[in-house]
Amino acid sequence: MNLCSCNPATSGTGCGCELPAPGPGLQLAIATVPMQPWETPYDSAKGLKQGTIFPCLDLPFFVTGGDANG
Repeated sequence: MNLCSCNPATSGTGCGCELPAPGPGLQLAIATVPMQPWETPYDSAKGLKQGTIFPCLDLPFFVTGGDANG
């Protein structure tokens, strides 16, 4: 959502609009990233074919979003 009423494309940079800053103590987001345990990676040829060098990330991809049986 654009909170600025001027058009930066036509008015150039510094059109005078400033987006509001979050207040003190306000958290915008919390990111969590689980640790990936180390495992022996695929060799480079298989990794290139599979799209990953890590076997635990080598998951099936279904275009329809379903499973292999459906």
